[in-house]
Amino acid sequence: MRDVSFKTLIILGLALVAFYLFPIFVLVKVASLSVFHALREPSFLQAIEVTIIMATAASIISVAFGIPLGYFMARYDFRGKYVLDALLDVPIMIPHIVVGIMIVLAFASSYGMGPLLSRLGVSFIDTLWGAVAAVTYLSSTYTVRTIETAIRMINPDMELTARTLGATRSYVLMHLIIPYIRRSIANGAMLSWSRSVSEAGALFIVAYYVFLGRSTIVPASIYIYESYIGIGLTNAAMYSAALILVIFAIFIIYKAVIGISDVHSHK
Repeated sequence: MRDVSFKTLIILGLALVAFYLFPIFVLVKVASLSVFHALREPSFLQAIEVTIIMATAASIISVAFGIPLGYFMARYDFRGKYVLDALLDVPIMIPHIVVGIMIVLAFASSYGMGPLLSRLGVSFIDTLWGAVAAVTYLSSTYTVRTIETAIRMINPDMELTARTLGATRSYVLMHLIIPYIRRSIANGAMLSWSRSVSEAGALFIVAYYVFLGRSTIVPASIYIYESYIGIGLTNAAMYSAALILVIFAIFIIYKAVIGISDVHSHK
């Protein structure tokens, strides 16, 4: 009976894997060799470039602010902490179109910081600033939660011992905690990056186009949407498969770098 139950669990797990892979298989089959044609189109390469820049910036910001916030959430208890804990999950729950509207209201209108930012020469509508703000709002939670979970797994006695030996809290964080959870930080950054690359809804509102110098570029997700609306499904499949290929290559490089880093750290 136990073997039957275990086999059922394995089958259910494999069924989910098949559910993930089958749409990708069909997409690649439809796109075929036209993927390489897509990767030679300057406009699409620009779309991928601005998307990678946007996602990388969001990932860096998420790590910079996520480490102290994750540490604070993992190590400190205070009245009303559950409220802050719930607020950290709000970006995951809000529809992405709504997030786009919120970003515009907060940073690009007379209702929020729009007038101040305008006087400083900072624009959030159809700019890289706005795109980064939108995807950071949506993706940083993943980094914070990953870091928080990793810190919770560290025995607090290690920090206490370091403190009794004269180490400051900042020293403990920078020289003990961060090196210990560097793999989790990298994973959190990659989760944020991945979430940012895949974003479309908020960008429809905040940065449908991104003006860089004299160039007008659309993020990759919007480029694919325009292809689907303007030309058709098979054309959108070509660009979709090309984007997946690029992302997959980046993930392989990331896994290889992390693997090499782990090998060296254990020597």
